[in-house]
Amino acid sequence: MSDDLTTPRGRFLSGAERLQLHQLRLIEWMGSRVSADQKKRTREETSDVIVGPETAPDRWNLLHNMVLYQWQEDCIRSWFDAGRRGTVKVVTGGGKTVLALAIAERLQNQEDPDLRVAIVVPTIVLMNQWYEEIEERSNIPLSAIGRLGGGYDDDFSGGRRILIAVLASAYKLLPSLVSEEIGNHLMLIADECHRVGATEMSKVLVVRRRFSLGLSATPEREEEEDEGKEPVRYEDSLLGKELGGVVYELTLAKAVELGVVPKFTIRHFGLTLKPEEGEKYERLTRSIEDARKELQHSASSGKGSGGAFYRWVRSISDKGSGWTSQLAARFMMDTRQRKELLYRMKNRAEAVEALLRAEFELQPDARAILFHESISEVMSLFDRLRSVGFAVVAEHSDLPDSYREQSLELFRKGIANVVVSAKSLIEGFNVPAADVGIIVASSTSVRQRIQSLGRVLRKHRGRAGEEKTSVIHVLYARGTVDDAIYARTNWEDFTGTERNLYFHWQPGDEPVEQSGPPRTPLPPDTAIDASKLAPGDIYEGQYEGSEYTSDTQGNIRDLQGRFVSNPGPVPSAVKAVKGTAGRFRVTSNRKYVLVRVPEEDDWITRFVTQVREPFVLLDQSSTANAMGWAERDRWIESAMPGDEYPFPVGEPQLRLNYRQRRGGVIAKRISNGEAYARVGADATDPTRGEDAQRLVEACRKLSAQDLLGSQFEINVKNDAVCRASGRTLFIAALLKGLEFPEQLS
Repeated sequence: MSDDLTTPRGRFLSGAERLQLHQLRLIEWMGSRVSADQKKRTREETSDVIVGPETAPDRWNLLHNMVLYQWQEDCIRSWFDAGRRGTVKVVTGGGKTVLALAIAERLQNQEDPDLRVAIVVPTIVLMNQWYEEIEERSNIPLSAIGRLGGGYDDDFSGGRRILIAVLASAYKLLPSLVSEEIGNHLMLIADECHRVGATEMSKVLVVRRRFSLGLSATPEREEEEDEGKEPVRYEDSLLGKELGGVVYELTLAKAVELGVVPKFTIRHFGLTLKPEEGEKYERLTRSIEDARKELQHSASSGKGSGGAFYRWVRSISDKGSGWTSQLAARFMMDTRQRKELLYRMKNRAEAVEALLRAEFELQPDARAILFHESISEVMSLFDRLRSVGFAVVAEHSDLPDSYREQSLELFRKGIANVVVSAKSLIEGFNVPAADVGIIVASSTSVRQRIQSLGRVLRKHRGRAGEEKTSVIHVLYARGTVDDAIYARTNWEDFTGTERNLYFHWQPGDEPVEQSGPPRTPLPPDTAIDASKLAPGDIYEGQYEGSEYTSDTQGNIRDLQGRFVSNPGPVPSAVKAVKGTAGRFRVTSNRKYVLVRVPEEDDWITRFVTQVREPFVLLDQSSTANAMGWAERDRWIESAMPGDEYPFPVGEPQLRLNYRQRRGGVIAKRISNGEAYARVGADATDPTRGEDAQRLVEACRKLSAQDLLGSQFEINVKNDAVCRASGRTLFIAALLKGLEFPEQLS
């Protein structure tokens, strides 16, 4: 068997080359070991003997008295004014760490001398960077700073006041490490907090705490995995509710204006697909759209659009062999193949090579950072650039940490002048400065790429010594779903108008400058004049806002299933425009009611009405005219089906359905279908049979009056109630309850 090693392009490293490479690695390892031993001896020779752990000082100084920027002072004031909680949305490289330390310092100095701080970070590298930052800047002794994760298992015992925890360990362990006493003095800092929003990791948010601070350039969790995903307002997300809404924002454009990050130009290149690529793209797109329409018609309420649709499709794509599952599997496969087609389009690599040659001709000692969304394409691009003579290294999460660090170190020292990365430079690594950034493959999270590159780009000079601003090149497949990155973000507001240039480009020819981006975002509701809209008119703004569902009884519920107590005419208005009850949205500012309606080959947004009074969610623990439970028995004596129920509803003990078959039946969902309550003499318990008979008769009466659709519930008092137009209506009071067949099995 040969000992040769195959490269991604199929060329073999010879045995001699492999030996030389291994020897260099051994020499490098020996050098680092000698250096580490020397540093250890130096520390041992110069350190004082300390008996027991040092205690934290009475007053913390976490920043060595450094003077903050005015925007940082404004941000700190906003956080305190918001009740000592909230999220700071600051462009990458804007100084979020310094900001957080300044807030903690003031809290400890001015409000809580017993303050404890838990800092949750997504990576081990970030944990160590925080540790080193506090060690270097503060008067806190190392014995008072702990780490959790990455081989460390510290907690708040032994006088520790600050604990830096990696998210993967924090969500499992941190809540149990924070006692009630510590929680009364705890400040939770969630760095890169958009990572905390993932379903598993959000468990860290249950930790007891007095203060909360979220840090992120993009807390809204822009994600690339779902095409067409509809974003959730941060204030409505789990993060926004747990950490607090955005209390301050420093945009990239403002950061450039203030000099927080250097000026740069963004050049957007719309690349064309090769003819054979274009044909395959169109074929896949037709298949995807046909499958999408069929699946959306099959989706249940709340799963027909946005992220919920994609999650539902994924969940059924590998379940069984039914028609819907097969269609979902085809949809997922075609979507994946289309994404891979765009990632691998030939003009991307050709454009990268041409851009790098032009940049290095202009500035021979320039350094360039390249981003791609696919690890396999990172390695393919790395090998292509290496084979044509570029001093290039690769960096991505599948590589061993030692390889990743070595790649960045070679880049930092200028031995390599190009680094190709897959997403991971966004967080967790101390990235060297660069002159050129290339977003090789665009995605819905392209804003994060731009912000990260804005952090590391530096000013450089041309051949004549003139100062030149750094440049970011964004590559996208023109006339494809790649265009969506421009429909999601107003780039002029995001980066500043003067920094964006747009081109169409067929590599090999000269780029042709365009007047603007291929698409622009739809306007917000504040830009739409409702006085010019009639119910049913096409709505030209964004389909955004809080989502609700209406039913045939005039009820409205939010996504958590809570009823709206003042639905007013909205349910009937939705039905008039949409043709049926169902989902709709209420925009954030103007409170426009919008629906999405399938028409021909697309989904159209139509205007319904404007909500004049904000929806009030029904608190299940009380009602508008609540009576005390002590009065229930007397009230029940004269209550009739359809009377408004004046008692707290509470969590239902049983959810049931009324079916108009066989004269009326009461149905309960079971694992393999439905079970029907036994009525009258069919029940083994006469009292339960009478309860069922009385309930069926009451349901039949309310259904005839259009006050009961199908769903109703039994509460803790064994009262059956339903909802109509936001009101809670009495159906019947049960003495013992209902009897279902499976109870006797």
